[in-house]
Amino acid sequence: MTKKYIIPGYITPEEDEILSSWIFRLARSHKMKPFTFAKYGLEVPDLWNRDFDKFYSQKLVDLLTTLTPLNHCKINSLHLISYQDIIFNSKINSAFTEGILNVGVEHRMRNKKGLLACPLCLSKKQYYKKSWRLLSSIVCTDCQCNLIDECPDCKMPIVFQRLDIGKKDVYFEKPMYLCWNCNYDLRKEYTLIDKNSDSFKYQKYINGTIEHGYNTHTQYSFEYFNVLFSILRKSRSSSKNFFRVREAFIKEFGISSNEFSIHNFELSLKQRGELLPLIYRLLSDIDNNFIPFCEKYFIRFSDIKSDGEPLPFWIYNKFR
Repeated sequence: MTKKYIIPGYITPEEDEILSSWIFRLARSHKMKPFTFAKYGLEVPDLWNRDFDKFYSQKLVDLLTTLTPLNHCKINSLHLISYQDIIFNSKINSAFTEGILNVGVEHRMRNKKGLLACPLCLSKKQYYKKSWRLLSSIVCTDCQCNLIDECPDCKMPIVFQRLDIGKKDVYFEKPMYLCWNCNYDLRKEYTLIDKNSDSFKYQKYINGTIEHGYNTHTQYSFEYFNVLFSILRKSRSSSKNFFRVREAFIKEFGISSNEFSIHNFELSLKQRGELLPLIYRLLSDIDNNFIPFCEKYFIRFSDIKSDGEPLPFWIYNKFR
């Protein structure tokens, strides 16, 4: 067994904290910049050059278990791989994994709005949550607040690890609730929602599905997400093959967006926030909501299924 050497500035991860946020805070607890800490503290100089919350490195996990009191299971719980067999049923892929948002890594920059945040959560504690990387996340149910995916002022993506970039010989700490680009306080602007809204009900159901690994539809949560994400993708697809689903959402719900995509993570948070609660409402009562909707707009099971994958039995049986 490898002997543990506990780093002097060790701090415990917060609830639902994502790996990159914890390592960033570890760097600060050692009074080091995140890139310096990665190079000299972890001896992984290129750590921040990739999305290591999504790119799984066994070497990094092994290293962290020798430098901290945490075991492999706890380290893995900070990584997005912990959603395997819950949200997705395949190997996690750093390029594209359904259900996980992409941050668009380019050297040390993140060009896509793949990290969300709750302004009110940031007011309570300064750290970023693992659930804020999920395609299915649109609301913080604890704060009854809509999530954000950009700085309200300059509209740049949230990239907390760039907060400490500056002169190499000067150490300073900017609060994690500031925008790295313009120093705007991300906590200042937020939108509260009602507990009776479809958005809140949707998010509560999604959170429960993730927590338990099953829901009222299926004993395997990833099968529910399979259908949820497939309908989401088809509802905004520009493909001529899936026009029925797209046109049905336009006619039934008055969707007026010109936003189209091939992959779900390309849809904006605003668009996802509009569509996901509608899909949830349809699926919440298959017999009285979803099937009449499909009959009304002549939607077939081939219009719903994921590309190249059969529909889960819990919904295929209804079409049959």
